[in-house]
Amino acid sequence: MSQGEIGSDEEALQRLTSTIVQKIGEGAQKTKSFFSSASIYRVPEELRKHKESAYTPCLISIGPLHQKDQHLQTPLQHVKMSYTNHLLSRLTAGIDDLESAEKTKFTVVEECLAELKTLVDDAKKCYAEEVTLDEEMMLIDGCFILELFYGYHTFTCMLYMRTVKFSNNIPFRGVGDI
Repeated sequence: MSQGEIGSDEEALQRLTSTIVQKIGEGAQKTKSFFSSASIYRVPEELRKHKESAYTPCLISIGPLHQKDQHLQTPLQHVKMSYTNHLLSRLTAGIDDLESAEKTKFTVVEECLAELKTLVDDAKKCYAEEVTLDEEMMLIDGCFILELFYGYHTFTCMLYMRTVKFSNNIPFRGVGDI
């Protein structure tokens, strides 16, 4: 092997090493920025397959992770709207004039949506995967949870556990702002 071939091999090795080190650094940075704010993860398939029912909501979907699950596309999804309406009705309980009560509900929903609109991007960052999440989902699901806990705090532990699963989440920041 000649001196020129050895030098050429060393240069190629250095270029390859430099390229790989750069890719490793870029990949690590992308991973760090992606996972730095994530706090809601889908349960890994290896865990799910051992007891899927422990990680899959069976009545109502809360948040975007199970929103499109076929078995949850039932009339029970409309219960969230009813609970949201009931929560809003608590705010207007003392208003006798129906028109004023409806206007108050409208104003409250409008204010909540305006606040949630500022939170949607941050809320999406809470998920370890890309999700479809908007202020409507955050409002309806958040109000549902609030009314569930506020009005029905005597639910049995079993119903609670079956309704609110680890993988059935929305960021609590949005719920707190509602």
